[in-house]
Amino acid sequence: MSERPLLSRSAGSYTSFGALWQVLKRRRRMIGLIEAGLLLLCLLYCIVAPNQYEASAWVEMRSESAPTLSLETNQAVFSASILSAPMALETQANVFRSDQLAWRVITGLKLYQAAGFKGRFEQRFAGFNADHPNVAAEQWLLGRFHGRLHVQALPRTLILEIRFRSRDAALSAEVVNALIRAYQQEQSEQRRQIALQNSDWLSSQLKQLRQQMDEDQKRLDAFRTTHGVLSQPQPGPNGVAQEVAHDSILQRIDDQGKQLGEATSDRILSEAELHAAEQGDPELVVASDPHLQAAGNEFPVALLQQLRARRSDLDLERAQLSAEHGPNFPRVVEIGRQLQDLEAQKKAEDAHLLANFRSALGTARSREQMVRNNLEELTAEGLKQNEAETEYARMRQEANTSQLLYSQVLAKMQESGITAGLQSGNLSIVDPALTPSRPVAPNPPLYLAIVGFVGLWVAVVTVLLAENLDRGAHKAALLLLALGLAATARGQAPTPSTSGLPAGVARITSSQQTQVLPNPQESPTIWNGAASMAVQPGATPATTAQAVPMAALISPDDLLDVSEFHTPEFHTAVRVSATGTVTLPMIDQVKVGGLSELQAAHAIGAALVAKGMLLHPLVSVVVTQYSGQDVSVLGEVTRPGVYPYTVHHRLLDLLSAASGLAPTAGRLVNIYHREDSKTPHPVVLDPGGNDAIAEHNPELKPGDTVQVSRAGLVYVIGAVIRPGGFPVDPAQGLTVVQALSLAWGPAQNASAQHALLIREQKGGRTMTTLNLHRMLRGQEPDLPIRDRDILFVPDSTARNLWNRTLESSIQSLVGVTIYSALVYSQRY
Repeated sequence: MSERPLLSRSAGSYTSFGALWQVLKRRRRMIGLIEAGLLLLCLLYCIVAPNQYEASAWVEMRSESAPTLSLETNQAVFSASILSAPMALETQANVFRSDQLAWRVITGLKLYQAAGFKGRFEQRFAGFNADHPNVAAEQWLLGRFHGRLHVQALPRTLILEIRFRSRDAALSAEVVNALIRAYQQEQSEQRRQIALQNSDWLSSQLKQLRQQMDEDQKRLDAFRTTHGVLSQPQPGPNGVAQEVAHDSILQRIDDQGKQLGEATSDRILSEAELHAAEQGDPELVVASDPHLQAAGNEFPVALLQQLRARRSDLDLERAQLSAEHGPNFPRVVEIGRQLQDLEAQKKAEDAHLLANFRSALGTARSREQMVRNNLEELTAEGLKQNEAETEYARMRQEANTSQLLYSQVLAKMQESGITAGLQSGNLSIVDPALTPSRPVAPNPPLYLAIVGFVGLWVAVVTVLLAENLDRGAHKAALLLLALGLAATARGQAPTPSTSGLPAGVARITSSQQTQVLPNPQESPTIWNGAASMAVQPGATPATTAQAVPMAALISPDDLLDVSEFHTPEFHTAVRVSATGTVTLPMIDQVKVGGLSELQAAHAIGAALVAKGMLLHPLVSVVVTQYSGQDVSVLGEVTRPGVYPYTVHHRLLDLLSAASGLAPTAGRLVNIYHREDSKTPHPVVLDPGGNDAIAEHNPELKPGDTVQVSRAGLVYVIGAVIRPGGFPVDPAQGLTVVQALSLAWGPAQNASAQHALLIREQKGGRTMTTLNLHRMLRGQEPDLPIRDRDILFVPDSTARNLWNRTLESSIQSLVGVTIYSALVYSQRY
């Protein structure tokens, strides 16, 4: 039998599965020996390695309670689950990992003598004394203890898991439970010591407060008996009863003082109102004071308001008539006489209001004097009594403060005496550590499975390397390793986004490609891509900015909108006659033909002044419709329609008004003139969009029609990154390589040597086989592609299967290797 090569060079340079199978079959003995050797070594290790037992316990972290001896009743206490549960759990885990707790467990259980923990400790540190250990021995024991201890927080809980591994199952459980007990004992001792220290200090303070409270009470009783102060108990803050001094004379003085203040305020207000009424307008004074408005009978202002409103209306009417007809107009003279009558009536009413203001001031002064006399009589009687009660209130407040502080200290003292020995820690045991029944390491089934899988791959790679070294063809092994590293580093490539595709590319469903895809923002543009961006991002065609019309002269058959600011009834819409005149209300005909909008407005205003209708007219003229000044835009534009000729004169201006070319537009534009609507005048647009000479941007005429042609489409399908249809310009053309670049190139598993170009012709479809690899390297000419052509890139099933199998295998191998390393690292 002749040997077949591992790699066969064909058109696609594919790897031969048959050759690979022959190599593995020929070297099956080597593969078996490698696999059996590795499995035997693993089995011997599982037999020789000592068993490791691991015990675990769960403890729950509770929220801290308020300090026992805190005098603040509203002290905020927050739960660790609300504020910083992860930080609190990590802090507690570090406490369990501390050297202090570890040393207490080591010395308490005498782990340096335990067979399942000590190892070769006795040989290394002979004569070890736990009461006076040397630094080296202590560090060795602590390091060995921490290496077997694992403390971690369970995710999204307030529970800590404590695990310890050793060769003795009972010892593992005993160490975990002893560590928890050591933590609870240390925490309880610290709390008890702090509580007892605070309790001793509070006892001394309590005696001082009691003496001060008794002295304050004696002084209060003596002062109340001497000055005859009457008091009554009232509830105070924090529920403590307080004595408040009470006397009827002081209450009456207070009431009389309030009345005097009110009377003085009324008198000052009345004087101010009278002064304002004498110096100004009495009606305005009444209108600004709600108190005077409430007394409607004494200060009537309704008639004055009517007179003022009537006068305002007459002044406005006289001003308007004077501006339009002059001061001698009959109605203007009549309004003047009516205003004189209104002024006389207003003066009479103002005099009546002044009399009422003077009367109100006299009443306010009499009331103020009477209240002042009563207040002076009561003040002399209660002056002495007020001083006594003020002093008593101050003394009472000091006594209440001392009593409140004494009550709080006494309560905390009693509470600390009860809870000093009952204070519990912030941890509770959920599950204590139990003696494990089965070892966690070594695990023969798991170890053998891992070694068997890894050994198979090691054997295959060894066989391939040996085969290639024998033949001198090491490229296959290098290719295999390169593909494995690339698949491991890359994993699964993300599906690229369809945003930022070139204009005209059809959007399709996402494909699972493992090739590194280009950035969509860096995708190639086609020749008319700039035209499709005429509409700014975020703006719809209806909201795009329109050009400002240029000034045009008024001509016959134009429609005008004429209005005058002072005369709404003058507003009208009128069409210009053949002679260039318009007929308007009140002024008949006005010549506006050949004038601009501003000139026509001045002409109409002059006619109004000449007719004597208005003295200062404000006329506005707007041309709402021009006659015979439109240009039509049809075809592949964003907004086809009819546009005014006065806005745009050249072809590119008109295309901009139509929001630019559509994504499917071509470069050929046909122009039809009004006088010869059946003969097209072709114009080829500049593909770069920079040349605006008359050849690419001709002058248009009123009534012209612009027809934008449609571009062709080519289709790229099959094993490409982004299949779809792409516009092709008939004038510029497109090649196979350019179409392939618009589709972002061939896919990873594409068979580029067997691509097909399908073309529609009169006799039917023709298919041409293309070698895209040679065409991309310039070894074959780049063929042109035409409208409605189809470029098909087939997929290689063998390459796809090989790449996916190799990728999944390398990923599985790496994952198993990492898992094996983790399992091995947890043994110690």
